[in-house]
Amino acid sequence: MTGYHDIVARLQTVVGIPVVPYGSDGGVDLALTATLADRLVGSGLGAITPNGNTGEFYALSPPERADVARTVLDVVGDRAVVIVGVGLDPATAKAEARQAAELGAHAIMVHQPVLPYMSRAGWVEYTAAVASAVPGLAVLPYVSSPAIRGTDIAALVQQAPNVVGLKYSVPDPVAFAETVQETDADLLWIAGLAESYAPSAWHAGARAFTSGLVNVAPEISFGLLDALRQDDTERAAAVWRRIRRFEQLRARDRSADNVSVVKEAMHQLGLCDRSVRPPSTTLPDADRADIARILEDWNSNDRKARA
Repeated sequence: MTGYHDIVARLQTVVGIPVVPYGSDGGVDLALTATLADRLVGSGLGAITPNGNTGEFYALSPPERADVARTVLDVVGDRAVVIVGVGLDPATAKAEARQAAELGAHAIMVHQPVLPYMSRAGWVEYTAAVASAVPGLAVLPYVSSPAIRGTDIAALVQQAPNVVGLKYSVPDPVAFAETVQETDADLLWIAGLAESYAPSAWHAGARAFTSGLVNVAPEISFGLLDALRQDDTERAAAVWRRIRRFEQLRARDRSADNVSVVKEAMHQLGLCDRSVRPPSTTLPDADRADIARILEDWNSNDRKARA
């Protein structure tokens, strides 16, 4: 895989954010991490982001983040675009970006800074500094603050030409459309709020979307991607209705249970343990039962489709 243009072309797909499974001792289960990454890519996933938010990036130690990135890269290789998540303070973000490059990553995703006092110019400076640390890698900033506008993104691209795309995660379809129109730069726009926002973002210019759901039911995520590519609004709407309750559970209380819902579903499918790290918590019994009903409904519909 060579060149930014090749990366951008291959990123126009579902960008899966894998979970990080924990063992009985509470540590990261790297063997299962490899198995789950292989399952995702084997199902047809074309882009994967170890150390994303669904991977509990902020709950992992620096050695754990390095181990997760290395493990995913070792098992995936060039079968999919591997985008390693980096972030936190500038020195850490740059160091882990360089580490990702050394491990053979194809791209990095720069997490939204968590410092509460973020200026727009400061965001440009921060992201440009991380991008400059890895001039040979494609860089995808992660924007979840409505403060960042199209003019800021354009200024970033002027400073960092290896910024080739952007994951936009502000829960406001109008803001996304306006930001795309205001940005005077040739970028791949990625709908960063997963399947729920993918149809509206697609109409505004996105050509990829992130997914945590793909850990549970990859065929549903791929079905939505195909419907969007075919401009089949009726089929896309049907997929949206099918996953609505699952995604509502993930999004409630400002996404407090985003990871917990995905891991609970995977636990019920026998894929990994439901455990998460604070400040996330496992789900109460009522929510576990709700997820069981969702999975049964999905299975029932699949059986009918095959009949």
